[in-house]
Amino acid sequence: MKLKFHLKVMSLKGLAFDEEVESIYLTGDDGEFELLPFHHPLLASLPEGELKIAYHESIPIKVGVLSFKDNECRVIAEIDPDFKNYKQIWDV
Repeated sequence: MKLKFHLKVMSLKGLAFDEEVESIYLTGDDGEFELLPFHHPLLASLPEGELKIAYHESIPIKVGVLSFKDNECRVIAEIDPDFKNYKQIWDV
């Protein structure tokens, strides 16, 4: 069994991703990095780029912030307007 962690990606428009994943590869202010299950707690700002999720579609972002703690990763970001695969659109 492969180790996984929970990844949730949210924007002002809605929930873009909410699943268990093996890894995520992304660009932070200090360069590129990969998050794997049970990563050390982390808080990072994210410049424009892509969230490359193992075995899933990439999510293009304009800017965002990432938190990883207790084997859960949460990303709050301004997602590129061309992204259409939201899991849930906020009803506001």
